[in-house]
Amino acid sequence: MIAVSVNRSAPSATLTAVCDRDLGTPSGTAPAWVHLLPMGAMTGRDGRTFVLDDPGAVVTAFNAAKVDLPVDFEHQTERPGTVGPVPAAGWIKALKVTATGLWGRVEWTATARNMIAAREYRYLSPVLVYRTTDRRIVRLKGAGLVHAPNLELAALAAQEDSMTPDQTPDMTFMERFAVALGLPPDADAETILMALEKRLTDKATPDPAKFAPVAAMAELLADRNARIASMAEETATLKVDEAFRKGYLTSAMRPWAVDLCRSDPEAFDTFLETSAPAYGHLLKVSAHLSAPPPLNRGNRHVSPEADAICARLGLPPGSLKD
Repeated sequence: MIAVSVNRSAPSATLTAVCDRDLGTPSGTAPAWVHLLPMGAMTGRDGRTFVLDDPGAVVTAFNAAKVDLPVDFEHQTERPGTVGPVPAAGWIKALKVTATGLWGRVEWTATARNMIAAREYRYLSPVLVYRTTDRRIVRLKGAGLVHAPNLELAALAAQEDSMTPDQTPDMTFMERFAVALGLPPDADAETILMALEKRLTDKATPDPAKFAPVAAMAELLADRNARIASMAEETATLKVDEAFRKGYLTSAMRPWAVDLCRSDPEAFDTFLETSAPAYGHLLKVSAHLSAPPPLNRGNRHVSPEADAICARLGLPPGSLKD
């Protein structure tokens, strides 16, 4: 199958060629990355020859255009006289170069994905722009799902379960590293290095809104523990004083009671509940000590000397008290 268009405005004439390849999906899934072209010189089953000696230029041209390339059915986009809408089977979102040649990452439509999984379509045919003078491939225009293969390209099996959707079995270390950093596989070394430095910086400098300095946390915990200990000491002292006033404790028992109440308040409460105020009588004040002795004014002793003094002063006898 061939679809050819001539670009006469180029320095040398260029042609668009269509070449086929087997998708190779024995596991019944549509691959994310497809092998579009092998490296170097290639010959199709129909005898046509092409050369891919500068795949980087093809990738550069794709990136500069900033347009996804269509994957259609049976190259309807390239066939002259096609009437009506031409549905897309998918879109080539990215290109990369590996040791095996040029690869494309395809975002399949649901219809195409199901057809490939059911092996209703098995072959992918890239659409190339090449120079007629030396058959060098200069640009990729897209691809199509077809039934008749032309180029003998490496079959692409579905991704292994252990691989991410952006990985292929022949990805290089740098490509895998780029994917691990969240970058496209074809990211350049400078972009990968910048992403790595940012990742390391983010880990080395924690967000102050989420993390507190260790010293500040230690100081905060020490202050909290000191306040809790002080409150426990004060509470224990108050409870022991109350128990002492009610006669549950003696002075000698006070240190033991404070330690118990501070370390195990429930045990101290149990002690009070199961004990009687056996020492209460020691704290009661006797009645004769709490008031002055009564006066006995009826039986007072009056001396003769006192009566003599009263007579001299004109006072009644017994006015002076001894």
